[in-house]
Amino acid sequence: MRRRLGLLIALAVTLLSFTGFPGPPAAHAADPLLSQGRPVTVSSTEAPFAGAHAVDGDPGTRWSSAFADPQWIQVDLGGSARISEVALNWEAAYAKAFQVQVSADARTWSTVHETTTGTGGNQRLTVSGTGRYVRVHVGGDWSGPPDASTPFPAKMLVDYVRVYR
Repeated sequence: MRRRLGLLIALAVTLLSFTGFPGPPAAHAADPLLSQGRPVTVSSTEAPFAGAHAVDGDPGTRWSSAFADPQWIQVDLGGSARISEVALNWEAAYAKAFQVQVSADARTWSTVHETTTGTGGNQRLTVSGTGRYVRVHVGGDWSGPPDASTPFPAKMLVDYVRVYR
Protein backbone atom coordinates (compact mmCIF):
# COMPACT_ATOMS: atom_id res chain seq x y z
CA MET A 1 0.00 0.00 0.00
CA ARG A 2 2.78 2.44 0.91
CA ARG A 3 4.59 1.62 -2.30
CA ARG A 4 1.43 2.27 -4.34
CA LEU A 5 0.92 5.60 -2.52
CA GLY A 6 4.56 6.59 -3.22
CA LEU A 7 4.12 5.77 -6.91
CA LEU A 8 0.89 7.81 -7.06
CA ILE A 9 2.60 10.82 -5.46
CA ALA A 10 5.55 10.55 -7.85
CA LEU A 11 3.16 10.29 -10.80
CA ALA A 12 1.15 13.29 -9.58
CA VAL A 13 4.31 15.40 -9.18
CA THR A 14 5.48 14.40 -12.66
CA LEU A 15 2.11 15.24 -14.22
CA LEU A 16 1.90 18.57 -12.39
CA SER A 17 5.33 19.53 -13.69
CA PHE A 18 3.95 19.33 -17.24
CA THR A 19 0.73 21.27 -16.61
CA GLY A 20 2.17 24.76 -16.71
CA PHE A 21 2.13 25.58 -13.02
CA PRO A 22 4.63 28.34 -12.51
CA GLY A 23 7.96 27.17 -11.22
CA PRO A 24 10.63 29.26 -9.57
CA PRO A 25 11.32 32.62 -11.24
CA ALA A 26 13.89 32.58 -14.00
CA ALA A 27 17.37 33.70 -12.98
CA HIS A 28 18.14 37.29 -13.98
CA ALA A 29 21.69 38.12 -14.96
CA ALA A 30 23.21 41.31 -13.62
CA ASP A 31 23.07 44.30 -15.91
CA PRO A 32 26.16 44.33 -18.14
CA LEU A 33 29.00 46.73 -17.34
CA LEU A 34 29.40 48.99 -20.38
CA SER A 35 32.21 51.34 -19.33
CA GLN A 36 35.17 49.17 -18.37
CA GLY A 37 38.15 49.74 -20.64
CA ARG A 38 36.28 52.26 -22.81
CA PRO A 39 37.89 55.56 -23.97
CA VAL A 40 37.69 58.42 -21.47
CA THR A 41 37.94 62.17 -21.92
CA VAL A 42 38.43 64.47 -18.92
CA SER A 43 38.41 68.19 -18.28
CA SER A 44 41.87 68.01 -16.69
CA THR A 45 44.29 65.60 -15.05
CA GLU A 46 46.52 65.80 -12.04
CA ALA A 47 49.41 63.51 -12.99
CA PRO A 48 49.79 60.58 -12.64
CA PHE A 49 46.04 60.02 -12.13
CA ALA A 50 44.80 59.78 -15.75
CA GLY A 51 41.13 59.58 -16.73
CA ALA A 52 41.50 56.04 -18.06
CA HIS A 53 42.14 54.89 -14.49
CA ALA A 54 38.46 55.50 -13.68
CA VAL A 55 37.38 52.68 -16.02
CA ASP A 56 40.34 50.27 -15.86
CA GLY A 57 38.80 47.93 -13.27
CA ASP A 58 41.82 48.27 -10.97
CA PRO A 59 40.81 49.37 -7.44
CA GLY A 60 44.35 50.68 -6.87
CA THR A 61 44.12 53.41 -9.54
CA ARG A 62 42.01 56.54 -9.89
CA TRP A 63 41.46 59.75 -11.85
CA SER A 64 42.20 63.13 -10.31
CA SER A 65 41.29 66.48 -11.84
CA ALA A 66 43.17 69.75 -11.51
CA PHE A 67 42.19 72.33 -8.87
CA ALA A 68 39.67 74.24 -11.00
CA ASP A 69 35.95 74.59 -11.74
CA PRO A 70 34.22 73.09 -13.75
CA GLN A 71 35.45 69.50 -13.94
CA TRP A 72 34.07 66.48 -15.76
CA ILE A 73 34.83 62.96 -16.88
CA GLN A 74 33.11 61.32 -19.84
CA VAL A 75 33.14 57.74 -21.08
CA ASP A 76 32.64 56.76 -24.72
CA LEU A 77 30.60 53.55 -24.68
CA GLY A 78 31.39 52.91 -28.36
CA GLY A 79 27.77 53.00 -29.48
CA SER A 80 24.36 54.06 -28.29
CA ALA A 81 23.22 52.17 -25.20
CA ARG A 82 20.31 52.23 -22.80
CA ILE A 83 21.73 53.20 -19.40
CA SER A 84 20.09 52.15 -16.13
CA GLU A 85 22.78 52.70 -13.50
CA VAL A 86 25.92 54.73 -12.93
CA ALA A 87 28.18 53.75 -10.04
CA LEU A 88 30.76 56.18 -8.68
CA ASN A 89 33.43 55.65 -6.07
CA TRP A 90 34.68 59.01 -4.85
CA GLU A 91 37.91 59.60 -2.94
CA ALA A 92 38.13 62.23 -0.17
CA ALA A 93 37.56 65.07 -2.66
CA TYR A 94 34.00 64.43 -3.80
CA ALA A 95 31.25 66.58 -5.23
CA LYS A 96 28.16 67.33 -3.17
CA ALA A 97 26.62 68.83 -6.30
CA PHE A 98 26.98 67.07 -9.65
CA GLN A 99 25.14 65.91 -12.72
CA VAL A 100 25.25 62.66 -14.67
CA GLN A 101 24.56 63.33 -18.34
CA VAL A 102 24.19 61.31 -21.54
CA SER A 103 24.79 62.31 -25.15
CA ALA A 104 24.68 60.82 -28.61
CA ASP A 105 27.42 63.12 -29.95
CA ALA A 106 29.41 64.47 -26.93
CA ARG A 107 28.12 67.98 -27.73
CA THR A 108 24.47 68.03 -26.65
CA TRP A 109 23.86 66.62 -23.17
CA SER A 110 20.75 65.44 -21.33
CA THR A 111 20.80 65.22 -17.55
CA VAL A 112 19.71 61.85 -16.15
CA HIS A 113 20.71 62.53 -12.53
CA GLU A 114 21.31 65.73 -10.60
CA THR A 115 22.02 66.25 -6.93
CA THR A 116 23.20 68.89 -4.50
CA THR A 117 23.46 66.38 -1.64
CA GLY A 118 26.14 63.96 -2.83
CA THR A 119 27.62 61.85 -0.06
CA GLY A 120 30.95 60.77 -1.54
CA GLY A 121 32.14 57.20 -1.15
CA ASN A 122 30.36 54.54 -3.18
CA GLN A 123 27.24 55.80 -4.92
CA ARG A 124 24.99 53.66 -7.12
CA LEU A 125 22.65 55.91 -9.05
CA THR A 126 19.57 54.57 -10.81
CA VAL A 127 19.18 56.50 -14.06
CA SER A 128 17.20 56.19 -17.26
CA GLY A 129 18.66 57.37 -20.53
CA THR A 130 20.21 56.44 -23.84
CA GLY A 131 23.47 57.67 -25.26
CA ARG A 132 26.91 56.82 -26.52
CA TYR A 133 28.62 59.11 -24.01
CA VAL A 134 28.12 59.34 -20.25
CA ARG A 135 29.54 62.29 -18.32
CA VAL A 136 29.84 63.18 -14.65
CA HIS A 137 29.91 66.99 -14.51
CA VAL A 138 30.72 69.24 -11.54
CA GLY A 139 30.43 73.04 -11.48
CA GLY A 140 30.33 75.53 -14.33
CA ASP A 141 27.13 76.46 -16.15
CA TRP A 142 24.00 74.88 -14.72
CA SER A 143 20.48 75.44 -15.93
CA GLY A 144 19.15 75.07 -12.40
CA PRO A 145 20.54 74.33 -8.96
CA PRO A 146 23.16 74.44 -7.63
CA ASP A 147 23.63 78.18 -7.30
CA ALA A 148 26.63 80.29 -6.28
CA SER A 149 26.27 79.19 -2.65
CA THR A 150 26.64 75.46 -3.44
CA PRO A 151 30.03 74.06 -2.42
CA PHE A 152 32.09 72.46 -5.16
CA PRO A 153 35.26 70.52 -4.54
CA ALA A 154 38.56 72.10 -5.48
CA LYS A 155 39.16 68.94 -7.51
CA MET A 156 37.58 65.58 -8.20
CA LEU A 157 39.13 62.27 -7.16
CA VAL A 158 37.27 59.30 -8.64
CA ASP A 159 38.32 55.68 -8.17
CA TYR A 160 35.84 54.48 -10.75
CA VAL A 161 32.92 55.36 -12.98
CA ARG A 162 30.84 52.33 -13.96
CA VAL A 163 27.98 52.50 -16.42
CA TYR A 164 25.47 49.66 -16.64
CA ARG A 165 22.77 48.77 -19.14
